[in-house]
Amino acid sequence: MIQSSLPDNTLIRQSALVLIAILLGIIGGLAIVAANPLLPFIALLGLIALPFLIPRPMLDLLLVVATITLLPFAASPVRLAVLTPTLLEISLLLLYTAWLLRLLINPGEGLRHTPIDLWLLLFLGSTLFAFVLGLGRDASTDVIHNYIKLLLAIGIFFAATNIIRTPRHIETVLRVVIWSGSAAAALAVLLWRLPDTLVESLLTRLSIIGYPTTRVVRYVEENPLLGERAIGTQVDPNSLGGLMVIIAALTGAQLLSRKPLLPRWLLAGMFLAEATAILLTQSRSAMFGLLAAGIFVATLRYRHLWAWGVVGGILIAVLGVGGGYLARVEAGLRFQDAANVMRLAEYRNALDIIARYPAFGVGFGTAGELDLTTGVSSVYLTIAERAGLISLALFIITIIVFFNRVLPAIRASRKRAPPRGEPTEREWSMLDSVLLGGAASVLGVLVVNLVDHFYFNIEFPHMATLLWLTIALTLAAARTTAQSNAQAKQD
Repeated sequence: MIQSSLPDNTLIRQSALVLIAILLGIIGGLAIVAANPLLPFIALLGLIALPFLIPRPMLDLLLVVATITLLPFAASPVRLAVLTPTLLEISLLLLYTAWLLRLLINPGEGLRHTPIDLWLLLFLGSTLFAFVLGLGRDASTDVIHNYIKLLLAIGIFFAATNIIRTPRHIETVLRVVIWSGSAAAALAVLLWRLPDTLVESLLTRLSIIGYPTTRVVRYVEENPLLGERAIGTQVDPNSLGGLMVIIAALTGAQLLSRKPLLPRWLLAGMFLAEATAILLTQSRSAMFGLLAAGIFVATLRYRHLWAWGVVGGILIAVLGVGGGYLARVEAGLRFQDAANVMRLAEYRNALDIIARYPAFGVGFGTAGELDLTTGVSSVYLTIAERAGLISLALFIITIIVFFNRVLPAIRASRKRAPPRGEPTEREWSMLDSVLLGGAASVLGVLVVNLVDHFYFNIEFPHMATLLWLTIALTLAAARTTAQSNAQAKQD
């Protein structure tokens, strides 16, 4: 009832107009101080949307998903005061504003809680404390702005948990994630296939919205002779690979589900594009992440995939397919290539930082000491060096609590599978695939996190956004499945 009555609720429009008036006054004053007349104009465009977005926060959530996958680095072409807001930033701020105003106007909706709420809040609080401590070493505008973007990114978990309330909401988000993610994969494969000069010409045109103009086309070890790496619109090939791990896990689970939301042939094509994009990034961590997700799915639900995997492995070995790629994987595992030799140096430096600043790290800027350099290709070491071992422990506990909630839900879902042809079969299949695919994608992320840092990188907030949105989506499916099971027992 609340959902259906919101679009015509005049109180929403009146409250939004009052908010617009107050914020315009504040922004107008800031614009005068900043001497930037475009500031109130651009802000007005966003504020005008509030009366429309408050009853429809799902639309803004879907805009966030599209931004993450297709244009994650898009920014305002005009610098506003001391910063340049990104499209993702603006979308998240609108999402939070719409969600919070909706709560104020309709307190009866209440807040939805999950088992990881407290742990995630403690983790964010710990990073905030580390950030404040680190301002004494580096208080630059970029560091402050980037950390705020990271907070906005991780905070999507709480907004998404409360916005995604019904099976229809879960299905809508899943559809958009799969569609936009597969579009990003297809674009990445296409750009990789085009001549380098044409790709560079196309991607540099995105500079008008904040995209870089240097190192647009990326190569293995920065050497054109070793081959090009796919990047799409993700700027970095490893970032694209990490993005595709989550998308491919969700798509693959849908492909294997009993009643997929899309035609199976279409999902197969999407998954092929996503797996191909991962392969073309030459990101070994992403490939291992996808492999871990596949092993998880095969072990928990579709054990016949093990046979296909063994047959595929034998064919690859006999036919010698991908020999160059496998040789690069082997060199990486032996730490014999330039990239992993550099990682070893980063690990040693990170461990040195952690030894000197074990509790709360050095913050999110520079280390403040000439012999220490921040930045390491591992999420776990990144959290520890920037926010300390306390934050790392809280992050690990949060993930453990997540799996402690989801794994029993996956087993319960399988036991409650309805007979084929029942009206509830389609909804059950969708929720089951989200549970399985969401858990598999998070496991894949944990593997990628060993040697990459993009899911906790202040310069790549869209990756953190996608991770915590996926966690929220998976827990929403677990909650809905539990409610369905409880209802079934009552009946």
